[in-house]
Amino acid sequence: MFSLTPSPSAPVDSVMDFGKGELSTWRALNDGVMGGRSVGNVSYSRSTLKWEGRVSLENNGGFSSVRSPWGESDLSGFDAVTIRCRTTTGEADTFTLTMEVSEQWWMPYWKTDFKVDSEWRDITVPFSALKKSSAMTGELPKIWTWGNLSEVLRIGMMKYDGLAGEFGLEVDWMRFSSSPEVRK
Repeated sequence: MFSLTPSPSAPVDSVMDFGKGELSTWRALNDGVMGGRSVGNVSYSRSTLKWEGRVSLENNGGFSSVRSPWGESDLSGFDAVTIRCRTTTGEADTFTLTMEVSEQWWMPYWKTDFKVDSEWRDITVPFSALKKSSAMTGELPKIWTWGNLSEVLRIGMMKYDGLAGEFGLEVDWMRFSSSPEVRK
C-alpha cells in the first residue's frame, strides 16, 4: 500500500524509497494475464527495486509491468515525480509511468513515457505530460474527465512500446513534488 498526500502548510516533497521494508511489496504483472508470454521479475536490494525480463509479442502479448499494491493516494497537490533510476541492460530504454484510478483493468488510467539511460539519473516527469489511456481504446480525448489525480489507487511502470526483447530497470526512489503555485 502507498499513501502520499501533500500538506498545504508545509513544503511538499514525498519520497517512495525502495528497498525499505514498506516499499518491498511492488509486484510484476505481465501479459500472461491475457495469454501473452512476456516475463518480468522484481527483486529488491537494500536500497533499490530491480525489475527485469523479456517482452514477447507472441500470443497477442506485448507488455510487462511492475506495480505498487492497491491503496489510496491524493496526488492532486503534486505537479511532478522525479525517479532515480537506470537500465540494467547497458542500453538506454523507454518505460511508461502509470497511475491507476480504478481497480478495473479496462477503465482509464494516467500514463506517460520516460527515457532511461544505463547510468544513474534523476528523471523528472511533469504531471502535465500525463495522458489518460484505456487498455481497450488507447489514448482518450481531453474531454474525458473521470478519475483525477486525487483518486490514485496504484502506481506502476510498464515496458509497453510494441517491441520484443530484454529489458531491465533499477529504481532507487521516486520523489513527488510540487511548486508553490500548485499548493495555492
